[in-house]
Amino acid sequence: MSAFEVNTTPYGVRVAYKGFPDAREVAEMTIQMEKMMPSLHAGWGILVDMRDNKVFSQEVADLMQGQITLCKRFGLGRAAVVLQSAIVALQARRIAIEGGVIPIIRFIDAGTHPDWEKRAIAWISRGDDPET
Repeated sequence: MSAFEVNTTPYGVRVAYKGFPDAREVAEMTIQMEKMMPSLHAGWGILVDMRDNKVFSQEVADLMQGQITLCKRFGLGRAAVVLQSAIVALQARRIAIEGGVIPIIRFIDAGTHPDWEKRAIAWISRGDDPET
């Protein structure tokens, strides 16, 4: 079991998955996200905090793919995903590739970059690549 958070921010949306999310939780998160998206400005961004995430099932990965589609439909500009697990990073990259968001997404390793939040927000807000 896990927990999640969804919040609006000045740059758009911040979500956090914690633990091992199940399909019900991801579906609930998607509903919360969909309710807030109409009020977001064009080109809004999303910070996805997956530092405390464990690997997820294919069913959950498919639901996360749906979240990407939803975000794109509502005008997502840039996304940053913060990770700490190599396996979760591989899963997140696969979902991003399949979702067609590789050009607008950056993955930040929180273990390598203690200033991960600053880097993520700089990418989302201004397009400053977190790896430079």
